[in-house]
Order: sequence, then C-alpha cells, then structure tokens
Amino acid sequence: MKRLKKLLVMAMMALLLCSNVTTVLADETGYEAASDEARDRIRGSLNRYYSDLKMINKISDETIKKMDKIYNSAMNYLKGANLSESELKSYESQVRGYLDNYVKDDKLEFGSTEKFLMLSNEVPIQTAEYNQQTFVVLSLINLGKSDIKDVVITPSVSSEEDKWPFVIQQAYDAQCIPLIQPASSTADAFTKRMDIGWMYTVKEDAKSGCYPLTFHAQYYQDDKFTETDITTYINIIGNPENGKLGEDSKEDEKKSKPRIIVTGYTTSPETIFAGSVFDLTVKVQNTSKETAVQNVLFNLEATVEGNDSTAAYAAFLPTSGSSAVYAESIAPGQTYEMTIEMEVKSDLAQKPYVLTVNMQYEDEDCAEYSDTAKVSIPIKQEAKIDTGSADVMPESIAVGEQSNVMFSVFNTGKTTLYNVKVSYESDTIESGITYLGNIAPGATGNVDSMVTGIAPDMGEGIVKAVVTYEDEAGNPTRYEKD
Repeated sequence: MKRLKKLLVMAMMALLLCSNVTTVLADETGYEAASDEARDRIRGSLNRYYSDLKMINKISDETIKKMDKIYNSAMNYLKGANLSESELKSYESQVRGYLDNYVKDDKLEFGSTEKFLMLSNEVPIQTAEYNQQTFVVLSLINLGKSDIKDVVITPSVSSEEDKWPFVIQQAYDAQCIPLIQPASSTADAFTKRMDIGWMYTVKEDAKSGCYPLTFHAQYYQDDKFTETDITTYINIIGNPENGKLGEDSKEDEKKSKPRIIVTGYTTSPETIFAGSVFDLTVKVQNTSKETAVQNVLFNLEATVEGNDSTAAYAAFLPTSGSSAVYAESIAPGQTYEMTIEMEVKSDLAQKPYVLTVNMQYEDEDCAEYSDTAKVSIPIKQEAKIDTGSADVMPESIAVGEQSNVMFSVFNTGKTTLYNVKVSYESDTIESGITYLGNIAPGATGNVDSMVTGIAPDMGEGIVKAVVTYEDEAGNPTRYEKD
C-alpha cells in the first residue's frame, strides 16, 4: 500500500512540474503524514531558496512569472499534502531543481552593469538623542558573482534640516573598503559582509523623526567602474521644543502668517512742544489677504532718557497711566486706528524721539505672533529770549549825528537761536543790521550798533529795536524792544 502511495505521489509531482497545475490527491485514511510543524519548516526552506535564487541572479520578467507560478503551486501543495516528512523533502528538492532549470535556460547574461553593493538587513535602525554622539554603521554585502574592489563610501552631507541631523564638522569624510567578496546566497553574504562607520554628533536643533541618511558609493567590479547611492535610516529624538520632522511641510499648507504693520501716525496739535500734552493716533494694517487677527494688544514704549538709572525716564508718558491698547480683531486688509493721549517731559531737548509699538496677536487658529514697529515724533522746545537795558550814548543827537546803542540778548529757552539779527525801525534814524549769529541755550549775544539821525522826532523819542531769529527748520521769529 505504501509503495502504491509513493508511486501516486511521484506521478502527482510530475504532473505539477510539467503543467504548472497543482493537483491535490486525497490520501487514504490512516496514512502517517508529516506534522504541521514539519510542513511549515519545509515550506520556509523553499521560500528562502527561491528568494535567494531571484536575488543573486538576473532573471527576465517573463521567466520570473513562470517560476512564480511553479513556486506558488508548490507552496500550496506543501501546505496540505498528506505525505511523510521525507517525501515532502524529496518533493521540495525536485521543485528546487525545476526552478534552477528555468534560471539556466534564461538567456539573459548576468549583467556586469548591475549594482550589487547593498546593505545587510541584519543591522537594526539606530536611535540617537539631540546633543549626543552616535555611531552610524553601514553593513555592506556583495550579492554579485565577482569581487567588488576599491570601494569608496562618502556621506552625502546636507545643510537641509530634514536630510542631515548631524553637526557638519568636515566637508569630505570618505572611507574605503579594499574588497567585498561575492556570495552564493544571502546567508553566505551575511558572513562576508564588511562594516564601516562614522561618529557623529546630533544637532541641538534637530527635530524628532526618522531621517534617511544617503551615502555615495564608488567601486570596481569586473574592472568596470560603478557608482550607486546607499540609504540607511536613523531615529532621532530631538528637543520637544524643536517639533517633529515633516511639520514644516504641513505648516506650508496652512494660511500664510499674518503681519501687522504701522502705516503712519498723526498728532494733535501737529507741532508738539516739550511740556505739552498731545493726542497720538497710530494707524496699523493687517497685510494678510486671507487671515484675520484677533486678541491684538498694542503697547507703546517711548525712548528712555537720562544718563543714569536714577535719572532715567520715558520721553512720553500716557496721561491715563497705561500705554496699552487692545483690539478684539482686525480683518484681512483692514486698517485700525488707535489714539492715546501723551504728555511730553518738559526738559526734553529739541529733536525727534522714537516711540516703539509692540504688537502681540493671534490668527484664526490661535497661533501666537509678535512684531514691533517704530515711529519718530519730533519734539520742539519753545524759543525764549529776553534783553537787557539799552545804553544809548549820547541819548540826544541832532540830525546827521550818530549815537551808539548797546544792549544784551539772552537765550532763556532750551533750544538754539539761529541767525540772530538786530535792526531798528523808526522814521527819525537809519541803521544797518547787527548780526549776532547763533545763540546757544543759556548764552548771551551783545548788540553794539551805530544809528544816524535823519529827521527830528516830534514825539517821545522812542526807537523800536527788532530782534529776529530762526529755528532749526529756518522759520523766522520776531521780537521787539523799545
């Protein structure tokens, strides 16, 4: 009976291998078959053999399709065949031979231009943390049929944060392997593998994620030069504040970042003097065409004056005591005006003073933003002058005679008087112009003029002296003294 069963099995295998059709024959009840564990072991052996066969040989797609049909049929049969373990092994051996014949009959030559330098799959992906050193290992195997020689491996260093998570210490960091021997199977390739490695420091600002690391390989095989790229991976645990790899690309899909800019300002009154109170209106605009901003907080901060900490003070102070202005929202493209009453310190020098506008706001997704802008506000000091008593020698003259007039001009303000000149207005005398030049704050200009009588005075003999001066912008001012 057993002999008959063996003959049936052999006939069945012959039918399978010739027609590529799996035929499952029912076995007689009571026949002692191989265990499920044995069948799985034999199926695994055939699976590894077929995988190695395709890996280390260049086979045409048409032949692979034929081999796949035989392989799949055999695997299905081995799963349910009610045969002894030795009979299953014999069947596996015949299937292997049949697959080998397909490879031999394939007329495509084993190409010398193919790339056979690969990474071993026995090395797991490493994990490294930011600011720490890690050793990146490449475990290289040769899946060809000839030696791979003079291998030069160079890391493809990149400054892009999503491609290279390590500190760049040198521009070129190549390593060499003299020889990698060929392998007859993947198991043999693992025993002949060659390992090389690099020590790197993970960047402080590296993001968390799995990074691809690309290495460029150059080598000779059968006296022909070949180049290829080899890619491995590493898991980086970055500082949580730096985010995760790939988040930037997601953010790019969001709306653009809204920005608020200061478009201008006005004051009331237009000219501001030290020691005065004025209304400041600042105009801001949401430049985004799509995104509204909300919870907008403006804080106006004036320039700090003074030479030491005890004398330091802000040039402008809000009369209400608070320099903050709140806006609930500003629509896309909308202009918003805020007005605040400010008081100017009385002892400021005449010059422009910077007012900083600090802005904090959120977009529609409650993402927080901040920005600053500056405006320049010119402050004027009111010009103040006074004169001393005049000395007239002689006090009375006849027509055609001259008299000497002398008096002092005092700059009692806190701004410079520019182009100070003195002239006299009267129908009884004539004179030239006395030029005093510029008079600094607190300084004195002395007038020494000669006047000539041209007509008798029938009145009280009062002559009007006119003092004129200019400010920084060249605007003239007139001061009269009798």
